[in-house]
Amino acid sequence: MHLAVEAVSLTRNLRGMGRYARRLLSEMPALRPELRYTIFARNAADVPPLQEQLAALPRIMERATILPAGEMSRVHCDAAWYPCNFVTHRPLSGAIVPTVHDLFPMLQLDGRWWKYYKRTRARIRYGRTLSAADHVITGATKAAAELRATFGVPAGCISVVPHAADDFRTADASLVDALLARLDVCGPFLLAVGSQEPRKNLGVLYAAMQWLEARGRAIPLVLCGPRGIHGFKPGDAVPRWLRHAGFVSDAELAALYARATALVFPSRYEGFGLPVLEAMTAGGVVICSDASTMPEVGGDAVLYFPPDDAETLAAQVLRLLDDDQLHGTLVRAGAMQAAHYSWQRSARGTLEAIDRGILATRRP
Repeated sequence: MHLAVEAVSLTRNLRGMGRYARRLLSEMPALRPELRYTIFARNAADVPPLQEQLAALPRIMERATILPAGEMSRVHCDAAWYPCNFVTHRPLSGAIVPTVHDLFPMLQLDGRWWKYYKRTRARIRYGRTLSAADHVITGATKAAAELRATFGVPAGCISVVPHAADDFRTADASLVDALLARLDVCGPFLLAVGSQEPRKNLGVLYAAMQWLEARGRAIPLVLCGPRGIHGFKPGDAVPRWLRHAGFVSDAELAALYARATALVFPSRYEGFGLPVLEAMTAGGVVICSDASTMPEVGGDAVLYFPPDDAETLAAQVLRLLDDDQLHGTLVRAGAMQAAHYSWQRSARGTLEAIDRGILATRRP
């Protein structure tokens, strides 16, 4: 199989969709030894950094040619895979198979006027992508239902292929000793990860922390991700319980997942909810909202709360702090839940979905 891959976002997207694409590019050849890639970078200047990035992973570069995206229209292939939501360049021939992770860019929970403009543009891009697609991949049944309801994509044209978090199976908790010492964290703590955008719903977590502080039960909250703290303006007093770690390495993140009292993931909307799976894989405990795809990923192995209910979130934190047996039970349940996911399974499902796309183009 000759697979064209539009990878224009990979050099800039080190986590999330970028991790997803790189892991599958590395795993798929183990299942299809004859697989050949033509991978398309954003432009000629992006070709060397993309080559360097992919050369660090096994089984990719010995079967790959990397070209600027402008060359894609001259390429014949069996199929073109688009791992980051949108079809922007198309090959001369071959099935079109995008992975549509979620519809968030057209649903952004933000009322500012320029966000309305971005939502409108995103809806148009999704419409064009789905019209061009011979088959569509998405990560969760909730996301598939959204594609059907919003764009009328037939169920038979969608494959649900869950993501994985094998990268977090070996968590060395000692890797974060220095980081926690720098943050003045020496006992139980909560962990939050990700961007500061409104859908991540950090406000309900802050409200829960203030509820706990008012009752003398607050513990440190370690926040990993971009600088700048959503909900706090310059000059605002930052609460004593808040510690901002900034960006951390994957190894450090795995160690934080394993060491924390719990990952708290209050998001209102996710295409999959990868941090929930990462934390369970690393041997951690998760408290997350019961919205969107989170119950699908977490199953019965996590503690839930309604995304607008700070008191229920605080009560779940107290349950963990007061019940050591519950913590151990959730660690074991999380390991069992995480065992259902692997990048090899995801690679197999992705190849099967691409096969369906190829078959669709050959039907009379």
